[in-house]
Amino acid sequence: MSTALTPSTLAPKPRGYFGRALLIGALLELGLLAGLIWWGSQKSPPPPPKPKRIAIHMVQPPKPKPLPPPPKPVVHPKPVPKPVPKPIPRPVPHPIPHPVVHHAPTPKPLMAKAPQPTAPVVPPAPPVTPPPPPPPAPSPALAQAAIARYAALVRSQVQSQAHVPEAVRLMHLSGTAVISFELLPSGSLVWAKLAQSSGVGAIDRAALAAVKAGSYPPFTKNMPKKPTQFDVEVHLSANS
Repeated sequence: MSTALTPSTLAPKPRGYFGRALLIGALLELGLLAGLIWWGSQKSPPPPPKPKRIAIHMVQPPKPKPLPPPPKPVVHPKPVPKPVPKPIPRPVPHPIPHPVVHHAPTPKPLMAKAPQPTAPVVPPAPPVTPPPPPPPAPSPALAQAAIARYAALVRSQVQSQAHVPEAVRLMHLSGTAVISFELLPSGSLVWAKLAQSSGVGAIDRAALAAVKAGSYPPFTKNMPKKPTQFDVEVHLSANS
C-alpha cells in the first residue's frame, strides 16, 4: 500500500523545535549526573550491632548441714524415802489417890451499906476587886521636860561611848554626825540610822556603832509610855 507524500509532510521542521530538544536533553543529563554524585556522597548505613550473648551458669545451692540430734533428757533417779522412826511408847502414869478432906462452909461476909453521896460544899467565891485605875497622864509640859532630860542623858552616854577611828587620828580629821534612833519605854533599841553625815565615812560609822552598842535606862515617870524617837549629835575629832 503506498502512501502519497503531501507537501506538508515533506517540509522541514523549524529550527526552534530542534534547539528546544537539545536543551531538554542537556538538562536531563545534568540532572542524572547530579543524582549520581549525590548518591555517591551518601554513606552506607552501618551494619546493625551484633547481639551480645549472655552466658548463664547454673550454680547448685550448697546442701544444708544436718541439724544435730536433740539432747537426750536427763533422768534423775527417784529419791529413796527415808524410813520413819517408830515412836517410843511412853509409860501411862497412874493417878495417885488422895484423901478427901471436907471443909466447913465459910460464912458469907456482911456487905456494908455504902453511904449516900452528899452534895459537895462549894466555897464562896472571893470578892472581885477591880484593877487599880491607870495613873493620870502627865501634862504636855511635864512630858516635854522629861523627854528633854532623858535625851540629854542619852546624848552624853553615846558621846562617851564613841571611839575615834585610827584613820581619823592619823589624818587629823573631825566631824559631827547626826544619828536617829527609836527606844521602847523599857530602854530597848528598836532601830538606828544615819540622819546627817559628817562628810567622813569613818566618823559616820563610829557614831552609828556607838548608838547601836549603848544600853539605855527605862523611861522616867513623866515620859509617855510609847516608843519614842531621838536624834543625837556625835562629834569626833583627832583630839577627842
